[in-house]
Amino acid sequence: MGASGGSDEFVPPRLSRLLHALPHINVTLHRVNDTFAPNSPIYLESLGILGSIPGAWLILTLTVLLIYLLTRCCDRKQRPPKSITALKITLMILSVLCCGAIGVGLFGNDDLHNAMLQSIQAGNQLAALVNTVKNQSSILEEAMGSRARAPLARLADALDAPVANQTALGTLLRALSALRNNASAAASAADNLRRPLAALNLDAFMKRLWIWEAARWAGGMAGWCCGGAVCVALLAAAARRSRRALLLLCVCALGALVACWAASAALVAGSVAAADACQDPARAIALYAPHRLPLDMVHYYLSCKVSRENVLTAELRNAQRAVVAVRQALAVLSRGAPQLFNDPGLQPALGALGAGTGEAERALVSLSSALECRMARAYFVTAARAACDAGLQALSLQLLAAVVAGFLFTAIVLVDSHAWIYINTKRAPGGEEQAPFLAGAACGGAGAPGAGRTLPRPAPFPNGKPPSYSAAVQLMDLGERERERPRSRVSGSATLGRNSGGALGGALGGALGGAHTLGRAPHNGKYATLSKQCKTLESNDFY
Repeated sequence: MGASGGSDEFVPPRLSRLLHALPHINVTLHRVNDTFAPNSPIYLESLGILGSIPGAWLILTLTVLLIYLLTRCCDRKQRPPKSITALKITLMILSVLCCGAIGVGLFGNDDLHNAMLQSIQAGNQLAALVNTVKNQSSILEEAMGSRARAPLARLADALDAPVANQTALGTLLRALSALRNNASAAASAADNLRRPLAALNLDAFMKRLWIWEAARWAGGMAGWCCGGAVCVALLAAAARRSRRALLLLCVCALGALVACWAASAALVAGSVAAADACQDPARAIALYAPHRLPLDMVHYYLSCKVSRENVLTAELRNAQRAVVAVRQALAVLSRGAPQLFNDPGLQPALGALGAGTGEAERALVSLSSALECRMARAYFVTAARAACDAGLQALSLQLLAAVVAGFLFTAIVLVDSHAWIYINTKRAPGGEEQAPFLAGAACGGAGAPGAGRTLPRPAPFPNGKPPSYSAAVQLMDLGERERERPRSRVSGSATLGRNSGGALGGALGGALGGAHTLGRAPHNGKYATLSKQCKTLESNDFY
């Protein structure tokens, strides 16, 4: 694009050219025009197809996760402790990497906010320039229009008095007519300057843009912070190996996964659209911004091309010529009228017209500076550079962070669900989760002191009821008598004789209805002996 100065030169950044080069295709997979055209359904369709790529990946990811959970959720196979430790370490590493990706997204969101604030600031300067044109045009119109009517009327009344020098009077009358006509022309030119800009309210637009940007920044910060909170909570849950917390955070990670890929879809479409607009931002604003201005006027001030004259510049020149003519006619009247007429209202009228003309000349100086295309072009280039360079980089950085976070959350959901399925836990009576208890070798193996005195779990009582108190006392007495008798084996194996078995069995039969007896065992008349290795009684325990 052409520019009047080197500092006003705008070149699309490399990143915008790279994103603009992405293929724009329709539903039939044919390439379409990649020129920025938000009002074109075909162009919007191409952006939607680009944004549907992360959406398709999200659907595929959810399908894979569903299949995995359906096939593995019922697997209760025991896993060695090392595999669980590996899951914990993997989950912690993924959580740390996810926190890093979220941090990059936060940085990109803040960087985009700063770039948008720079663009809004340049837009406010452009709005101040438009306000200057409006205000100075109103001042010029008032000075040459409404405020000049009364002095012109008094001056015309003064010149109606009879005088002897008709030649001088004719000169004054022609000067008065030129003054009136040129003042009206200047007021009309001022109105033509102000009228096209009357509907343009850049101040309100910039205020709304600032509110939208503040809401976008706050929403982005909230979203990224929620994702970071999920990552930190997953890290803490992995360190504690809490099954219940892992289940809850797995659901949260699944929601964060969906949010990341949905945000990626929106960011892809937004980045490509911004890159397309940044190829020619002046054209994009001229055609699609809500300004209601003539297109040639917008092109003139944003591109500063001098191939054709601007409408406002032509009106400014008309106003300048008219005011110069007013000043010349006023000079003629100021020299000749006081010499011919002694009207006391003549000097105040000439003074008022002189003051109005001076104010009009100062307004024209301000208008000449404000309507210069180089100043508007400089503000526009500043805004375009901030949005298309730093802003597009920050938007792409958020896109990259969202994609990486989406992949990391996918891996986290897989590892988290895997850990939730395969971590073996026992529940205490109070409902608390405990780590699996790794018992020693059964029946007192080597190196397990005290294991030989472990008794097996007692069998249930008959009819689900414990023995009565009297039966328990009787059994205790029988036990004392049995311990007082000499043992048949000194090796430590527990034996029960025939007689004692009969007595004890009779007592048990009386107390328990004969269901639990330790009498004669079906071993061909031999004593029932327990394993020498275990050194425990395999009879039922009674409490």
